[in-house]
Amino acid sequence: MILRIAGPGEILGLSAALAGGHHEITAELLENSQVAMIKRKDLLQFLHEHGEACLQVVNLLSQDLHVAYDRVRSLGLARTRRPRAPRAQ
Repeated sequence: MILRIAGPGEILGLSAALAGGHHEITAELLENSQVAMIKRKDLLQFLHEHGEACLQVVNLLSQDLHVAYDRVRSLGLARTRRPRAPRAQ
């Protein structure tokens, strides 16, 4: 199932990196691409030293959360709008 398509320059795995957990999803490349990997330790150090970048990361995570809320809400609304099949008695 495709959850979304990431665009150029987009950060992947940010929430998992900050939480110190494992990735929750996988990614596939649709075309030739270049990927830069950053170690968690280096990311945390950078964010600690650069407050403005840290606030941008908070903003990105907040946007991701709101997108997830919208998707869950859409799924819930779609289920309530479907006509229910008659129950067998």
